Amino acid sequence: MLQSLDSAFYRRLAITAAALAVYRLGVQLPVPGLVLETLAVTFKPGDLAIKSVSIFALGIMPLLTVLILAEFVTIFAPAVRRWEHAGQRNRDSVRHTVIGLALLVAAVQGAGLAGALEGVSGLVLEPGIYFRIICTMTFVAGAALVIALAGVIDRAGLGSGLWLIFLAQPLAELPPNLAAIAAAHDAGQYSLLAVVRSAMFTALAVAAVASLVLAARGAAAVSAACVWPLLIAYSVLAWLLIGIGLLVSGGSIETAMAITAPGSAIRQLSLTAVVILIAWLYVRSTRLAGLPSPIPAAPIAAVLAAIALAAEMLQSQLQTALPLGSVHLVIATVVATTILIDWGFIGGNERPVEDASEPLSPQA
Repeated sequence: MLQSLDSAFYRRLAITAAALAVYRLGVQLPVPGLVLETLAVTFKPGDLAIKSVSIFALGIMPLLTVLILAEFVTIFAPAVRRWEHAGQRNRDSVRHTVIGLALLVAAVQGAGLAGALEGVSGLVLEPGIYFRIICTMTFVAGAALVIALAGVIDRAGLGSGLWLIFLAQPLAELPPNLAAIAAAHDAGQYSLLAVVRSAMFTALAVAAVASLVLAARGAAAVSAACVWPLLIAYSVLAWLLIGIGLLVSGGSIETAMAITAPGSAIRQLSLTAVVILIAWLYVRSTRLAGLPSPIPAAPIAAVLAAIALAAEMLQSQLQTALPLGSVHLVIATVVATTILIDWGFIGGNERPVEDASEPLSPQA
């Protein structure tokens, strides 16, 4: 039954909106030391591409990179996950370690991005070591603030701060993407059949993922199992394809790239196999860690593999534009369905929002 929306809901909604507004504002603020005239010529006001030179250029990716690596480790070492959930002190240790490593990753990525900005003619006011240091420190501070905003949403807002910030950019790009598709269709450059294929894929993918989360009544183990296997699979897929391509081609890089390009049978088979394997291993690791999933691994793996393969075939072979990619679509569905379950809109089951998993834990 629909839960009455009291002041707590609106307070959490306002906090979430405020945190995301701060993030969107930071995306529009360029790092210090850039030539404003060059920025004005390169980027139009409100241009989403300005994110690449903003104080939040790294976004949530340093934290997500560390969490993906942590999840990959716990897949093969369930004892680590079991130790993490053995007590609050262990969870705090994991949080601190994850944040520290994320800021270290941000420093490395920020230094590389600062060097890249120097390579753009006329963009940096005074190129040199001083600019690189200030720019790198700004990127690290921006990443730290983004992590803090995610924590605020986790503790006092709606849904997962990590995933809401991760989705902020693609969701902001969704309206212009849809407008571009509509314009191409009106101009006769994009067929109605392709529009229908895209809409059907989106609807079926959302329905399948939402059904899994609803069947599990919003259990954190199932929500995590719908998200992390896809992220991990795409993270390791490139390395796997390079190895397979070099093996099949006898060491020829050009041939390896050709036979593993998007749309190739080798890529599609590898993607399907990796998603199924990672999903099975993920559910297995949570079970061995004492966090059993109410949904077996088979339906989760089947849904994720079908979504990933369908998205790959639609984009590479059928030339169908997807407003949201498979990963973003799955994560958005999990986040939205979980919020609706938490607040009694759907599912007929209320789970206290305060009982959510640790926001910066690999399980979150």
